[in-house]
Amino acid sequence: LSSLAPTAEDTELVGIITNNGLGRLPEPPAESVAVVLLGETLFSDVALSGPRNISCMSCHSTTQGTGDGLPFSVGTGATGIGSVRRQLNGQSLATTRNAPPIYNVGRANQNRAFWDGRVALINQVITSPVAEISGASPTRADIKNVFTNAFDIQPMFPLLNSVEMLGSGNDLSAHSTNVAIWQSILSDRLLVNPTYVTLFNQAFPTLTTAQLNPGHIGRAIGAFMKIRFKSTTTPFDSYVTGDLSALTTSQKRGMILFYTKGQCNRCHGGPNFTDQNFHSVAAPQIGFAPFADDTGLVATTGLNTDRYKFKTPSLRNVALTGPYMHDGAFTSLEAVVNHYNNVSASLANYSIPTGYQSIYETALVYDNNTARNQTRVSQIDVGQVRNGLGLTAQEQTDVVDFIRNALRDPNFN
Repeated sequence: LSSLAPTAEDTELVGIITNNGLGRLPEPPAESVAVVLLGETLFSDVALSGPRNISCMSCHSTTQGTGDGLPFSVGTGATGIGSVRRQLNGQSLATTRNAPPIYNVGRANQNRAFWDGRVALINQVITSPVAEISGASPTRADIKNVFTNAFDIQPMFPLLNSVEMLGSGNDLSAHSTNVAIWQSILSDRLLVNPTYVTLFNQAFPTLTTAQLNPGHIGRAIGAFMKIRFKSTTTPFDSYVTGDLSALTTSQKRGMILFYTKGQCNRCHGGPNFTDQNFHSVAAPQIGFAPFADDTGLVATTGLNTDRYKFKTPSLRNVALTGPYMHDGAFTSLEAVVNHYNNVSASLANYSIPTGYQSIYETALVYDNNTARNQTRVSQIDVGQVRNGLGLTAQEQTDVVDFIRNALRDPNFN
């Protein structure tokens, strides 16, 4: 515990910490070394992609904040990894969303994955675009039963996406069903390799090789992400457990604002700084010409009240995970906070950041349609954000200082 005398900020933060139940983020549930090793190997293996030219790591780089530093990820057929990845002479396409960071995934309360929540595991029932593993009585219950949380399932879906990892005109894309694609990756790509046979057998020692199913691919990758990208050692964690010197005065002011005037904790609450829910924050919508509106959660639920809602990302290590929002609209945390401070002005004055277009072969456009942007604003479900936070320039600086530096784990670059 710190021997420093509490400041006025420390005294105010005692109440905030108590009222919000703040504490150090717990360690994730343990995983066997063998399962994590298998997951690590799979995470970086291009054999999981149809054309064998892209891996999970291509868009979730260990040196790029577990994302890729691009507004929109670029899928199979491109060149490079992370922020230097580029489309290649029409041989690759870009996705329509930003690659989400994967710090602290696989926790018990994380039951929905993807920006639009299209994959969920709730009360042992999966909801997903693959019917064979979904619902109360899935036909492939053997696959479904392998998964322990939504982030064991999530890695299975880029494998099915023709833009992301599946591609076209290859042996995997030739299969007629999603489960057949997964099974072919396991049987025809992985288990023909003696090294993988050993890795799978060590990871799942109670099963014979014949008893393995595609779910074990996702289970292993999920375990790897959970352990490799756990982030529980930040100045914030030290501060809320008694080290008053862990935060600067500016960061303490920013933390106070985060939980009071800024209302940030309405969505970014809890020790992982996310409520795991979906909210509309009226982010500027950019995309490729011809423009197609990204309506978010409504595509999953069919509920018009979910239009323009996207999943709340964790703010841990957010300094490393830009650009920000589901479409990478903002390149800086300052721009994000400024957006929340006056959403209408942000939408009216927004322009696509310099340098974005050079990444892509297709023209980028910003949706400045007045009616759609007004709908985005009206759909904001935190009234304080819709009406404007009213933060001064100094207050915005302090909030950014808190989320950029107090929530950054020194164990990650």
